[in-house]
Amino acid sequence: MDKSKIFLGVDGGQSHTEAVVADEFGQILGVGLGGASNHAEVPGGRERLRNAIIDSVGEALAINNLSLPINNYFVSAHFGMTGGADYKEEIIREIINAEILKVGHDAPTALASGTGGKCGIVVISGTGSAIYGENEKGEKARAGGLGYLFSDEGSGFWLATQTIRLAIKEQDGVIENAGLERLVLDYFKVEKIRDLTTPFYNGKVSRDEIASFARTVHDEAVKGNEVLIEQIKFGANRLVENIASVANRLQFVEKFEVVGVGGMFQGSLMQRFFAESLAEKMPEANFIKPRFKPAIGALLLAYRSAKIELSEQLLSNLENSRNK
Repeated sequence: MDKSKIFLGVDGGQSHTEAVVADEFGQILGVGLGGASNHAEVPGGRERLRNAIIDSVGEALAINNLSLPINNYFVSAHFGMTGGADYKEEIIREIINAEILKVGHDAPTALASGTGGKCGIVVISGTGSAIYGENEKGEKARAGGLGYLFSDEGSGFWLATQTIRLAIKEQDGVIENAGLERLVLDYFKVEKIRDLTTPFYNGKVSRDEIASFARTVHDEAVKGNEVLIEQIKFGANRLVENIASVANRLQFVEKFEVVGVGGMFQGSLMQRFFAESLAEKMPEANFIKPRFKPAIGALLLAYRSAKIELSEQLLSNLENSRNK
């Protein structure tokens, strides 16, 4: 295998890291997984990131018995990382040797994976939320994504904390009983809501643990809880408002694609309310499901950096070899 013809795409996230190695024609040569690779700035974070990269890229290379050491040469490599390149690029450059090596945020990767490398807008709604878009001129715009304290409307953490806030009001007799207090107590297995909030403030309950409650909230809304239905609808509308802002700044006036990624879009109500709000407020937007996984989006950006055309043939090759 000619090492100069090998390309690498890596999606680094809060739960795992995925690497995809492919040739110049879109034939996938290997896929590998590693551990979490975010928060490289915290104690132990640099070593965790290093291990995640070595494990994921190493496995991707080994699957097809590629005889390349982990630090050998790729013609182009792109890393889309949750939280961006801060504290990460230095570590990655110590491990990966490529003629072109780029480390950036996961939002461009998500857009590329969703649209197959075309311009458009991606709405990410998982633990957090963010909107990112690119137009044909290469101009970029963002909205949201400033973290769980100040932003992230429509995300899993936001929906979970909104429900907990309302449960507290229900507990205090401020609003009518809609079963929210009991929902919170049962899910987190606590006797009082204070037994959840105090450990969260003390760092003993993580943001991911709180966000995981969103799935239960959604399921309860599906059963007909009107209070929770309205919360999901509100979150969907906020995401669409952010999309409208990004579309306006990028001067999208004709048909363009909006791709939804993240765990919140696995919920039927979020999908429905988001699609309805988008169709009402932005009829020129075409809401689509992602074409590829984020790691392949990173691979597409590696191709783009190397001036390789993202032709339909190359995209089809990726799809076919991925299915194999």
